[in-house]
Amino acid sequence: MQNIFDAEFAREPWPVLRSLRDDGGVHRVATPDGPPAWLITRYADVRAGLLDDRLSTNMRYSRGDDYRGFAVPDALAVFQTGEPAELARLRSLVVGELRLAGDWSERAAELVGKCVAELDGTAEFDFVRRVALPLPAVILGELLGLPESERDSLAAWADATMAPDARPRARDTLGAMQRIISAVITRGRDGADDTMLGRLVRSGIGGAAGDSGELPGLLFYLLFVWYEVLMDVLAGAVLTLSTRPEQLSALLSAPDRAVAVDELLRYLSPQVLASPRFATTDLVIAGQPIPAGETVLLCLASANHDPERFTGAVESSGAVALDMRRAPNPHVALGYGAHACVGTALLRPVLASILGELYLHLPTLGAADAERNVPWRSGFRHRGPLTLPVRIR
Repeated sequence: MQNIFDAEFAREPWPVLRSLRDDGGVHRVATPDGPPAWLITRYADVRAGLLDDRLSTNMRYSRGDDYRGFAVPDALAVFQTGEPAELARLRSLVVGELRLAGDWSERAAELVGKCVAELDGTAEFDFVRRVALPLPAVILGELLGLPESERDSLAAWADATMAPDARPRARDTLGAMQRIISAVITRGRDGADDTMLGRLVRSGIGGAAGDSGELPGLLFYLLFVWYEVLMDVLAGAVLTLSTRPEQLSALLSAPDRAVAVDELLRYLSPQVLASPRFATTDLVIAGQPIPAGETVLLCLASANHDPERFTGAVESSGAVALDMRRAPNPHVALGYGAHACVGTALLRPVLASILGELYLHLPTLGAADAERNVPWRSGFRHRGPLTLPVRIR
């Protein structure tokens, strides 16, 4: 059994993942908490695993001493335990709401502009603390139509959970998450505003009262899971583009920045692992027998840097080089199939708008130190810069 999940892996996982792909692709690994699991690293096997109905996210199929992850309360677990048809319906609802939200470019300009104005001309600052950490609360508040008090609560949760000096893990703040979700639902149910939140609550998702598992579960993903991914991609993008001016130019000049955003998602892979899967029956992956009840971790990051699927130069670290014009780009950064991240429809256009506006306001923004000196935060399944000192040159 291999121990790979350490601080160096969080910063630069590519050498280890390349070695694991080259050595069979399926390995028994120890998780940070100790229990073992099967790690799947090759693109073809990861993508197939994401579609394999013999691998379930429902913990009821877990047996033995394998890693199980942490159980989300039943009230929030629709995306962990829901059937594919239920998940497809909810994802379709979110996509429809995004269409109603319209063009994000003007609102992104206003929101990023306000965030930059609060820097008050500061030439050097921590990008994570001043931008990547607070901005998602502003964006989600605007998109969903959250009242000011709930926006403040969301920002406070993020600060307590993901700030550089934060101690608790996300699992330790589930109580705070549930209180925020309950307040959001109550406000949406009682209000008459034509907001995404109000429409979702009044649509009767999961019952007329809007307080069954479907709506809280949907808000859990939109408010919290999506928050972390957006924060990590924003900080990771600024760090990566600081030393790749040609790629930054390609991003800013692209007629469709969503193509570039897809490449950033592939290259950065903020979600290292998909949600744990549990084998519902004995099965074989890449020649490796996996008994029923054991845990399978599908490594999205490794799949996204598999040279068997993605062409281009391979960097000294083992990462497939960043190419903002990469198309097609069949990455699995946000999952694939029925359990793909429900926020995907939101993330791509929002990131495209925000990055464009950020560099419009701060065209000389760049990391103040070498990439190798930037500490990375790792929640085991997620990764992103812990702090990012930047300088307006």
